Amino acid sequence: MGKQGSWGPALVLALVLAPGAAQPAPAAPTAPTAQSTPPAPAIALTPTERQWLEAPVPVLQFARDQALPLDIIVQPQPTPGETPMGLAFVAGRCKLVLSMRGNPEAQATLDRIEPSLVGTVVEAIAAHELGHCWRHLQQQWGSLPEGMDDTHWQSRVTAEQAELLAAMWRTRREEAYADLVALAWTLQRHPDRYAEVHAWHVRFRAQQDVDTGPHDTRLWVQLAQDRQAFGAAPSIFEQVRPLWLAGLRAGLGVGL
Repeated sequence: MGKQGSWGPALVLALVLAPGAAQPAPAAPTAPTAQSTPPAPAIALTPTERQWLEAPVPVLQFARDQALPLDIIVQPQPTPGETPMGLAFVAGRCKLVLSMRGNPEAQATLDRIEPSLVGTVVEAIAAHELGHCWRHLQQQWGSLPEGMDDTHWQSRVTAEQAELLAAMWRTRREEAYADLVALAWTLQRHPDRYAEVHAWHVRFRAQQDVDTGPHDTRLWVQLAQDRQAFGAAPSIFEQVRPLWLAGLRAGLGVGL
């Protein structure tokens, strides 16, 4: 069943959240001793935390089946203002970080989703983060496909501006790839909800502080309106490549 050793947190998460999961029988009471320490009380999950934890389970199971080195970190301390779900890459491993406790943005994000679509969208958000993970694991994060160049504009700006713009557009490319993975996942797992999840992406990406900014993936999301535009490769990570490349080519004149 893959590398179970590295997937302890995901397995525990899936088991804990499984409806009707059997609970272990309580241990027989023992006489207290001077060294005895009372067990720490279990931390109850809020409805918000449960939604963020339950919805990604299919994505986590998929990652486990693919033997991807992914660890799940649930922040126990208050994390106000943090992204409820994000990804870090440390020492060759992906870290899916959930920041829900004491974080109003966790519920606010759910409130901005149609109630009947919450689970499907949060699942897509997890697939988005898995897209980032895949790019890191392939050692391709931030890189352009062979034959593409994004330096032609640098002579028109200062060196400092060029550095800032390059970083911004590098992030934009990766956000676009991850958005497409989220949509490919939805098309594969929830084809009847694809139009709704795509419409959510359109709304979510509509408000941009800066055109071609680091999270301006509107060009790619628009291309993905046609569900037939995804490739036919078995892997969702490859299915998105034709759309991703099309967006890169279209964006060559205005920044990638």
